[in-house]
Formats: sequence, C-alpha cells, structure tokens
Amino acid sequence: MRLHHQFDLNTRILNSFGKDKIALPPYLIEDLITKLSKEGYTVLKSSAYFMGIPQSIIVVKEFTGPFVSQFASKIRNDFDSVSRKLGIRELFE
Repeated sequence: MRLHHQFDLNTRILNSFGKDKIALPPYLIEDLITKLSKEGYTVLKSSAYFMGIPQSIIVVKEFTGPFVSQFASKIRNDFDSVSRKLGIRELFE
C-alpha cells in the first residue's frame, strides 16, 4: 500500500518576512529531498514555484503488512524531523 502526504508551502510565513528578507539557499530544498529519499521515501516537488520554493512537496512511501495504518503519521514525523534539522520546518504545512 502506498501512503502519501502533501506538504504545502506556507506563504503566510514568507509574506510576513518580506521578499527582501527571505534568502533561502536553493540547496536546502534539495537537501530535504535527498535526506527523505535516503530514508526510503519517494519525493515529488511541485513544478509551480513561489519565490524559488516549490509550492508543494509530496512524500510517498510503499508499506506492506498489517501495520500500514500506524505508518501514516510516520511520514509526517520524518518530514518534520528532517525539515527542522535544515531550519525550514515553518515553510511547509
């Protein structure tokens, strides 16, 4: 069974800082995708961008066995953990 979770860009956080104060290095999003991929996730980013940041990221994981329902929150937890370490947790909801 494939489980997925979509994380949408939190534009309110970007608008509150202002365009001139947001200087997000482009490699941070790539680091996020790379680290999640190493944990066994398939990561899809939106082709639509806002200020150089994808408007959404979809994280997909293939699970098998009787405990599939328990892994639904694991995707969210892993995304939160990796994005928090990169300092970009507040960018995605």
